[in-house]
Amino acid sequence: MLVESRTGIPLNKESFYETERIISEAVQNGQHIYHIIQSNNLPVSTATVYRHIQKRYYSITPMDLPRAVKFKPRNSNKSDYVPKWAREGRTFGDFLAFVEDNGDIPLVQLDTVIGRVGGKVIMTIHFVNSDFMLGLLLENKTALEAANKIQGLKKELNSLGFNFGDIAPLLLTDNGGEFSIVSAFENDAEGKSESSMFFCEPCSPHEKAEIEKNHTLFRDIVKTGTSFDDFTQETVNLIFSHVNAVKRKQFNGKSAYDMFSFYYSEALASALGISFIPANEVIQSPKLLAKSFS
Repeated sequence: MLVESRTGIPLNKESFYETERIISEAVQNGQHIYHIIQSNNLPVSTATVYRHIQKRYYSITPMDLPRAVKFKPRNSNKSDYVPKWAREGRTFGDFLAFVEDNGDIPLVQLDTVIGRVGGKVIMTIHFVNSDFMLGLLLENKTALEAANKIQGLKKELNSLGFNFGDIAPLLLTDNGGEFSIVSAFENDAEGKSESSMFFCEPCSPHEKAEIEKNHTLFRDIVKTGTSFDDFTQETVNLIFSHVNAVKRKQFNGKSAYDMFSFYYSEALASALGISFIPANEVIQSPKLLAKSFS
């Protein structure tokens, strides 16, 4: 159908990033979208740009636009989602087939936890075999911000002698629009494929139940509705260091940190921003935040 042929981002990766940079910088200077496109001869329409901003593909949001925020949006129950073209060959059915064909391959699940609506969010990365979890603080819930942060993590690991693809060869996440730039998650800095990414079916959190369950430990410390705007990456690392120090029944009293260090190494855990917390020093309540901000 014609509508399907028009779905997605009609630019290659390099053109998209360059277009996004030009538009976002100009909007920050108060320029209007039509003016930006005409002044820079950009190969996109105003409708496309507005649509990409609404879907959070850019680092700017509708609140950054000079006039768009003054208009009342149409009633809609739709939320940001991964476009159809990005999910092709990456459905949950494709995931199950991949697992069947490749045997016992380490699975890493991805998700996002929300603080204040419109504020900073945390992208969580969960290693299912060890229940080990870390978080990346995002300035906003956009595809570009998520892509930049995951690529930044990959570069940091490479500088320390580790390879993201070796520890996260298989990725599973939901249909949140922040995961739309699939290449940033699947490829290394040189554009070489190192991981395979798949998406759960819509409204099916049970398909990645492990990460959803582990979020309850995060919420013991950071209650729902708490703003992340004052958080730094160091704050997030501290929270998940304590989460990973909790002893788990399924590991016969071992913690997620213990299991991850056994599978990989303490050096890798440190490279991911997670520190060892002695069992008697674990704080699994909001007191941890109160102590860190005092």
